[in-house]
Amino acid sequence: MKDLIWIEISKKNLCHNIQTMRRLIGENVLLAPCLKANAYGHGLIEVAKLLVKYKADWFTLNSIREAEILRKAGISLPLLVMNYVQKKDLHQILKLKLRIFLDDYQMAKELSRLARKKGRVVNVHIKIDTGLARRGVVMSRAHNFINRVSRLKNIRIEGLATHFATADEIAKKNYFYQQWQQFHKLLSLLKSKGWSIPVIHCANSAAAILYPQSYLNLVRSGLAIYGYYDSPVIEKICQQKGISFLPTLSFKTKVALIKEIPAHSYVSYGCTFRTERKTKIAILPVGYYDGLNRKLSNKGWVLIKGKKAKILGRVCMNMVIVDVTHIKDVIPEEEVVIIGQQGKEKISLEDIANLTDTINYEVCSRLRESISRYYI
Repeated sequence: MKDLIWIEISKKNLCHNIQTMRRLIGENVLLAPCLKANAYGHGLIEVAKLLVKYKADWFTLNSIREAEILRKAGISLPLLVMNYVQKKDLHQILKLKLRIFLDDYQMAKELSRLARKKGRVVNVHIKIDTGLARRGVVMSRAHNFINRVSRLKNIRIEGLATHFATADEIAKKNYFYQQWQQFHKLLSLLKSKGWSIPVIHCANSAAAILYPQSYLNLVRSGLAIYGYYDSPVIEKICQQKGISFLPTLSFKTKVALIKEIPAHSYVSYGCTFRTERKTKIAILPVGYYDGLNRKLSNKGWVLIKGKKAKILGRVCMNMVIVDVTHIKDVIPEEEVVIIGQQGKEKISLEDIANLTDTINYEVCSRLRESISRYYI
């Protein structure tokens, strides 16, 4: 019995997507799907288990918490934590056998101390800032930083990485090439100095689709694994190349109540909508707490009986009101689609992103973690 609100994940489409990415990058490149933000809202543990089955090589994560959850769930693949790890949590890197992005020498020293104490060697990946101005050692200090870290005991520099600011923006491809050239320059310098770092990586989904030279040894694919494109331009390019990624997520609820209200009635908080005629409305038990963006007030829609039902008034914390005047025989507990397809109609992450002035990443990753997810 499904809850009042639930999410469905298509195993078939998830499998299709990882196989598509595998064909794109080849068998000799490690595929490390990104599972941060509850696997982009798709469910961390179950998605990880499915992707193990579908032959992922590594996983990339945001936090120690995510890594701990996966290890407790029996996931044994290499896990690379990409975000900041507090000093007090560094022992978890050893305990959980994790990889870590490293860009701070004091952190490296502490990790070395802990590793020596445990008689273990820690694999680290040096993060290089080639122009995103986020995490990473700036280019002018990169070679010296790598040398210093390499002298620390019980630390193994397994990887070298960067991240692109505009890989998904064709109009700004010159900046991508600028970052790529900076990274390649460092790789050439290290090679000339006799360095051999096993795992070099920089590609996310967009870079993997657009720039084959960015595959290197490992691809950190995120959005494409879940069946979505970074932009309409990238989707068009994929279509031209015969590449398809299939959406995996549907977000659903049920009708809680049906009633008619008179003409000139105000609807929901703030009286931002007023009916012009007698209107049949459906109250749905879902709101912004669940991930239904408040910006959808008065302009979003849902699907009921394969037809669009417009959101009336403000989205509430746990409820929303929709117009079903034009839809016959709607009854309580009727299935409602918020994201996904019903009949011939469809509401995509991109539809919602466009209405709320955001990106598809945010739409799926903000879906409440405690909503039940069913893998079908």
